[in-house]
Amino acid sequence: MNLAEWLERAAVAARKIATEALGASASSWSGSSPEPLPDDLYGIYIPLMMDGVALQLGVLAKRDVCGALASALLGGDPVDSDEDVFDAVGEITNLIAGDFKVLLADHLNVRVGVPIAMKGRVFTLGSSQSIHGVLMLDGRAVWLVITGTKTR
Repeated sequence: MNLAEWLERAAVAARKIATEALGASASSWSGSSPEPLPDDLYGIYIPLMMDGVALQLGVLAKRDVCGALASALLGGDPVDSDEDVFDAVGEITNLIAGDFKVLLADHLNVRVGVPIAMKGRVFTLGSSQSIHGVLMLDGRAVWLVITGTKTR
């Protein structure tokens, strides 16, 4: 599979988590986008490892959108501190990664790594490549990013 196919599967998982766990009433997926990522994003990257492939799934958004996602996960209670927002967005990313793993379980053994919080942009190095698309959740933009390279 190529990065665009991985990204599409991540979007399927993200839309499911958005409606089921976050209670989003409207979602739309842009598909892979050629537009550059904004510089002021927050979020979580989580490793997804399969035989011969190592990916990073990023779930990124502006700070206020991350706060809204965190609040939705916690049943509407406001979430203010960066630490609490990152914890909640990390849990959302874990949920998406778990559903991604289930979607591919019949074909691949996906191992999920430890999430990494970030603020700003990640730049790919060496032979790594990265693609992204925008998932709109109740009018809020969330960028899904897949970065990866073959491990052999």
